[in-house]
Amino acid sequence: MVNALTVDVEEYFCYAYPGDALSRDEWGELESRVVPHTLETLKILETHKIRATFFVLGWVVERDPFLLREIRDRGHEIGSHGYAHELVCNQSPQQFRDDVARSVDVIADVTGEMPMGYRAPSFSINGESVWALDVLAEFGFTYDASICPVRMRHYGAPGVPVEPHKLDNGMWEFPAATMRIGALHLPFGGGGYLRLYPFLVTRWATHRLNAEGRPAMIYLHPWELDPNPPVRPHSRLHRFQHTVNLAKTRSRLLHLCAEFEFAAIGDVLTQLEAERDNNVAFAAAK
Repeated sequence: MVNALTVDVEEYFCYAYPGDALSRDEWGELESRVVPHTLETLKILETHKIRATFFVLGWVVERDPFLLREIRDRGHEIGSHGYAHELVCNQSPQQFRDDVARSVDVIADVTGEMPMGYRAPSFSINGESVWALDVLAEFGFTYDASICPVRMRHYGAPGVPVEPHKLDNGMWEFPAATMRIGALHLPFGGGGYLRLYPFLVTRWATHRLNAEGRPAMIYLHPWELDPNPPVRPHSRLHRFQHTVNLAKTRSRLLHLCAEFEFAAIGDVLTQLEAERDNNVAFAAAK
């Protein structure tokens, strides 16, 4: 089973915690660290011969266009992470359309191509903002990877299928990986979950999904390789979420890369679609 490995390329200060986010005017005044940590991530993936999907924030591309070229030139798949890291569920359809359009434009200016996929900041396409999926289809995205199929504190869309699936608008949806433990249905595999859970939990859950015939989606941010970010959220809860076990991210990524098969989302979906077509052809032949 080939799993999807994805990287959200943003600065350590681009967090969007409700009531505890820095304004974009403040972003430009802070020390940038996205380049060295993204390059470190690229080096790790190159060592393990892994092609991943990089969802790149448009604001970062404008400031460091060479970084996007470096990601592309090393053979990785490019996706959009929006432009300004605004939660989709807090935007109107027109605001969302404008944000996506700006991100697509700055990415295409550097690569000459439309990004294949989209990931919303903080998985913020929820049950009330699923209209965003049709907006993305209008732009011509091949897939979306923005939905957590369980209800969490500030996000989640319960009722959405937990496995990658084709939408009525023609796009694929590749939801965040989740695991069921008794009555609990919990996300895992990236961000704070990758750092908070004991690594054995992430490892066990990934093997379990694979045994069920489903690919897991592992995700991280380059800033999570930095154990000492210069700026942190004010709220104690958000500060904990943002910084817990940062010193362990690199070793956990290395262990995952060594143990599991990974590819870019587009490659995983191509394999799933081929398997689905083969199953349909086999059923028709019977």
